[in-house]
Amino acid sequence: MLGDDVTDGEGRLRERLREVPEDTTALRELAELVGKARTRKDEAVDLWHRYLEVAGPEHIGEALLALGRAQVEARKEREAIETLRQCTVETSTCFAAFDLLGELLRREGELEAAVEALQRAGELDPRAIRPRVALVSCLDALGRAAEAEAALDEVRELGSDDPAILALVQELMQRRE
Repeated sequence: MLGDDVTDGEGRLRERLREVPEDTTALRELAELVGKARTRKDEAVDLWHRYLEVAGPEHIGEALLALGRAQVEARKEREAIETLRQCTVETSTCFAAFDLLGELLRREGELEAAVEALQRAGELDPRAIRPRVALVSCLDALGRAAEAEAALDEVRELGSDDPAILALVQELMQRRE
């Protein structure tokens, strides 16, 4: 039954786009719908590219972030890095863009750039733990032990009332020794 609903919904969206190819709402909804299917990630990337082409300037940041996420899901991480870099220029206050960019750069071994992105993510969301944990890893790999220790202290402070976070901090401390 769900498959029929998805097919019907997709058909309606495609019909709307045949009638009005610049219908940004239909394009966004279709890209989101297609992106949910495991085997259609490349198609979702193409749809987000189309959305980006017709989205107004007020939607560029969200379009770039969505495209970057779709590229990650399609295993196009190098493209996602470039898209997210553009996103951070367009929307310098987008936590999610800096956080994801930092993680991708860390995976690619671009540690200095990762540190910058992860630090910016931490500035944008002072309660975010994930970018700080990744930051510890980057700083340690760069031999910046004192900065890594300070980032770890921030994680410890943020998670002081969360046993899972405190266990993570303990594990990180053991790895660093």
